[in-house]
Amino acid sequence: MVFTGNPLRHRHGLLGFAVAIAGLLTTLWLAQQQARSVATISEARFLQEARAFSDALAQRMATHTEIVNGLRSLFMVNPVLSRAEFERAARELDVRQRYPGVRNLAFTRYVPAEQRAAFEARVRADTSVNPQGLPDFAIHPAGARPEYFVVEYLWPEEGSRGLLGLDISVQPANLEAMHYSRDTGKTVVSAPFELLQEKDHRTAFVLRAPVFGAAQPGGTPPFVGAVASTIRVHDLVGSLRALGYMDGIAVSIADRGAVHALAAGAKGRNGESGSAESNPKGLPLLALTGVPLASAALHEVDLQVHDRRWRLSFFPAKDFLSPSERRLPMLAAMAGALLSVLLAALVVLLGRQRALALAQAQVSDDARRQSEERFSAVFRQAAVGMAQIDTQTGRFVRVNQKYADIVGYSVAQMCKTDFQSISHPEDLVVDLARLERLKAGEISEYHMEKRYFHQDGHTLWVDLTVSSMWAPGEPPGFHIAVVQDITERKQMEDSLRGSELRLRGILQRLPVGVCLVQADGLMKFRNDQFVQICGYTEDDIPRGEDWWPTVYPDVQYREQARTTWMAARAKAIEGDGTIASGEYTIHCKDGQQRTVEIAGVIVDGGHLFTLVDLSQRKADEEEIRYLAFYDPLTHLPNRRLLRDRLQQALATSARHQRSGALLLLDLDNFKTLNETRGHERGDALLLQVAKRLRDCVHEDDTVARQGGDEFVVVLEDLGDNPEEAAARSEETGQKILSALRAPYEVDGEAHHSSLSMGITVFSGLRETVDELLQRTDLAMYQAKSAGRDTLRFYDPQMQAAVSARAAMELDMRAGLAQSQFELYYQPQIEHGRITGAEALLRWRHPSNGFISPAQFIPLAEESGLILPLGEWVLKSACERLALWAQQPGLAALSLAVNVSPRQFHQAGFVPQVLAALAGAGADGHRLKLELTEGLLLEDVEDTIEKMGQLRAYGLGFSLDDFGTGYSSLAYLKRLPLDQLKIDQGFVRDVLTDPNDAAIARTVVALATSLGLRVIAEGVETEAQREFLARNHCHAWQGYLLSPPVPVAEFEALVQRTNTAH
Repeated sequence: MVFTGNPLRHRHGLLGFAVAIAGLLTTLWLAQQQARSVATISEARFLQEARAFSDALAQRMATHTEIVNGLRSLFMVNPVLSRAEFERAARELDVRQRYPGVRNLAFTRYVPAEQRAAFEARVRADTSVNPQGLPDFAIHPAGARPEYFVVEYLWPEEGSRGLLGLDISVQPANLEAMHYSRDTGKTVVSAPFELLQEKDHRTAFVLRAPVFGAAQPGGTPPFVGAVASTIRVHDLVGSLRALGYMDGIAVSIADRGAVHALAAGAKGRNGESGSAESNPKGLPLLALTGVPLASAALHEVDLQVHDRRWRLSFFPAKDFLSPSERRLPMLAAMAGALLSVLLAALVVLLGRQRALALAQAQVSDDARRQSEERFSAVFRQAAVGMAQIDTQTGRFVRVNQKYADIVGYSVAQMCKTDFQSISHPEDLVVDLARLERLKAGEISEYHMEKRYFHQDGHTLWVDLTVSSMWAPGEPPGFHIAVVQDITERKQMEDSLRGSELRLRGILQRLPVGVCLVQADGLMKFRNDQFVQICGYTEDDIPRGEDWWPTVYPDVQYREQARTTWMAARAKAIEGDGTIASGEYTIHCKDGQQRTVEIAGVIVDGGHLFTLVDLSQRKADEEEIRYLAFYDPLTHLPNRRLLRDRLQQALATSARHQRSGALLLLDLDNFKTLNETRGHERGDALLLQVAKRLRDCVHEDDTVARQGGDEFVVVLEDLGDNPEEAAARSEETGQKILSALRAPYEVDGEAHHSSLSMGITVFSGLRETVDELLQRTDLAMYQAKSAGRDTLRFYDPQMQAAVSARAAMELDMRAGLAQSQFELYYQPQIEHGRITGAEALLRWRHPSNGFISPAQFIPLAEESGLILPLGEWVLKSACERLALWAQQPGLAALSLAVNVSPRQFHQAGFVPQVLAALAGAGADGHRLKLELTEGLLLEDVEDTIEKMGQLRAYGLGFSLDDFGTGYSSLAYLKRLPLDQLKIDQGFVRDVLTDPNDAAIARTVVALATSLGLRVIAEGVETEAQREFLARNHCHAWQGYLLSPPVPVAEFEALVQRTNTAH
């Protein structure tokens, strides 16, 4: 058979067939490559979502760690933080709103078994939040354990109040984490456990940071407890889901155990020690959050969270490709096959007529248009915002729907505007500058984060990538802009920055100076208190190495301080990270030297240190020490330091066999100066006295102010024997007396003052300090009794007299309580009849018998016992008058009672007398009060007023011992007296001494001229009575008739005498 066809035609057919076969093979390869690329894109997007979730989870855990560390710093500054202060700090963090997942913040305190009761009592007594405290607080569950880890503070308490007082020792997961945190000093995460108060999704874990107290020198810081944050895993992951981090993925989380435990297990597998992991899959933290695709591949990520290792298992839950992307391999295969056929057809038909060629060209043009449409479909359906922009004008040429959705405009609206109009002005400058570099060919693309204005007016953040669309060397035409919305990510970053600012705010408000030094030496942060203490700002000391030369200009001191600090820092790095506190004296910016306490803690390779100003405390301690030993007015040693120096002087005297002397000085009439001219002038006088005293003695001798107007001088080394010491001390005493007699200038006026001085000599330790002071006090009072402005040495007889007086005072008090006192009555007679009596106090001592009034009356005056004694006499006298009033033979008798000046001038004397009369029912006209001239002169006006008040109730007044004092006609005229009594001193010698006789006659004449009655006391002889009668004095009393006798004898004498007349 002969082939008669066109050979050229067959050749074109074979060539076209070969081209078609090659094209199909190439298309098949390209389709496979496209399928692989699309699968890689899908996998990359899945891994990107998984990585984004892992990073977000790690970042969220870092945020929670900062919260716990912030609270820990509060407890490190103040381990006994009150419940109110803890709640205030926790409330300011606003964890429920800002940190989803946090169920509560707590402080767990370490309580040894022996401190349990004290701890529970202290917590119950904490009223900083509730005025009633926590009366029901107790550690639970019950049971004795060697140590407790008790939840002491909890916030918020709503829904978790039952956790207060919980001992986490009953929770193995929490207990293990607590032990590891205490032993290592690190922040730890507990194994997962279930929240008993939750109904579902109960899995949670505790983030815990240990708190250590201040270490004692050479010791380790004590473990105080731990600050903890309980985090519910479901809420933690849910917050990330709400931020879009789980789009298209399903995730489960398992706790693989503690890192140190895993390391120990690995060591065991290497054949050294330990055993294999008991639970390869770990403990579940989070169940799978979605349904994975049927053909989904598992992707696992290990995340180390402090000392725990979490395994995150990811599955794709959706296809990460758009429908158009999924069709790309098929479209590419179809396009390739079609192109192969077309190429084959073109090769076959090249030789055919022009019409067929044009027809084929039209088919090729249709295919190109279809390809462009497919590209447009991919452009429009991309998962990120894409836009083609005119580089010269910035106008949008083509925009996909994602881009338009991000900024809130429609595609049509976008194509009518330019990117400049929707860009934030602050970011547009940087964007245009980089675009100019792109147009100049310096870069082929650039990347930046910038802000766009949404159509509704709010600002959003985008991640922008710009790439040129022109070939190198060609003029700029268009560029492609790819954007992703990163607003939520920015908001999270702002939230983190806000947390940091709040933490800075807490540090800023702390009452101590705080400074953070980074690992590179930069002093990153310092609060206002730090600057206030030392004065150095960031401009003055920017870096840590600048600190030491500035605060320690002296090289030697600088090296000592720096060595101390570096040793403490090195010890902290090796230990738990706490830099022990120490005192340093630094040079401040204002030029002052301040003592400060510096402590700190190691933080991320650097350190945070605190500065506490101790200057005021040191000054207060010095002032307290000074005030404890020195008088604040005169700056002389006070009584305490005096006793110490006197004890030293006694010891020195005993050691060297030398004698010394003690001088006690008391200013005369100083009280009058204080009361008349004021305490300020009194203080001015005391200052001058102190200066003169210091000038009078050797600088080694002690001059002290014992108190008030009393000064003490201790003279040492005065000789080998007491006699020499006495002579030399008297010489010094006379010198002091002379110096202090000189006039003083007080407020520009001259003031004269003197002093009384007591001196006692000491040799060795035979006498105690108290005995010496007592002896000088006795001697000083002896000097005052001698007329003041003189000195006296201590006399042992003086001590005996004082001791006897002290014993008598005690006996008097007992006698008054035991009714040992009684009244004796000496009759008063006029014209031969007994008209009354003088009541005289007698003391019948149970062992010493009758004690003379001359002995106990002056002591009663000095000690104040005269007041209760005088009141008893008044009452007894009134009761006796009331009894006599019921007996006809005695009813007319009057009774005279002696009144002491101290008793008369007390404020309640008049009511006291009236109460005695009323209580006994006695007639006031029968009671006569005998007053002395000294009493009348103390306060004449007060005396006249009281006498007038009592006179209104019928009482009479007799002036006793008239003529022995400062008798004055002026007050005799003014006083409402009834009688003058001639003192027995005049009566005794009236017959032998013409002066006494003249005085007696004068008193009688004076009384007669003033209308007063006269009575004489001490009449012992008939001749004395007759003399008085011749001079018209007919009233008298004395031993001539009767001595003072008991009441029964007196009444019998009245009956006999008056009956006879």
